[in-house]
Amino acid sequence: MTKILCVDDAPTVLKLLDFTLTEEGYSVCKAAGPDEALTKIEAEGPFDIGIFDVNMPGRTGIELTKEVLRTEKGKSMKILILTTESSDAMKSQGKEAGAKGWMIKPFNDEDLLAAVKHLIGS
Repeated sequence: MTKILCVDDAPTVLKLLDFTLTEEGYSVCKAAGPDEALTKIEAEGPFDIGIFDVNMPGRTGIELTKEVLRTEKGKSMKILILTTESSDAMKSQGKEAGAKGWMIKPFNDEDLLAAVKHLIGS
């Protein structure tokens, strides 16, 4: 079963991701921020996919991406950035950090599931 770690400081977004992904049969773990995400990777990882928000307290999802990919349990995670940020400069930073995909909020379920399936297949 594909394990997905969703990281967002907005509880509503985490609920939506959890519901949509669980309905499709994925195993979902939620974290309300970067520190909690790193703790969960260490305790429950490795995860197949990470879905990270950009704007969170403490550090951004882009910084989190770099950190996760340097850890033993996170190095093979495929990361999708899910954010309200849409600038090309921000997308470039995400790509340089190692993110495999970029999706703009609000998202629709079909696009999210298509992106996840793409990451699993890549």
